[in-house]
Amino acid sequence: MLTMVKFFAFLAEKTKQTEVKLNLQQCETVGEVREVISSEFPEIAVDLATCMLAVNMEFQHDQDILPNEITEIAVIPPVSGG
Repeated sequence: MLTMVKFFAFLAEKTKQTEVKLNLQQCETVGEVREVISSEFPEIAVDLATCMLAVNMEFQHDQDILPNEITEIAVIPPVSGG
């Protein structure tokens, strides 16, 4: 089963995609999802260390267990503003 992964800001520019479908079936934790994304998109692997991942629109930590049903993963880079 494929899961929608969405990239924002400079991540979309680096990957040249705003969203992709990845097989995350073997992943049990958010950290494992991060590893799969890093391997599929090595051009953002270093950047992913500072990004937050949202699972089904809720921010998660790497050690968090994935829910049984994942509708989307959003990869959010750090933001700055004034």
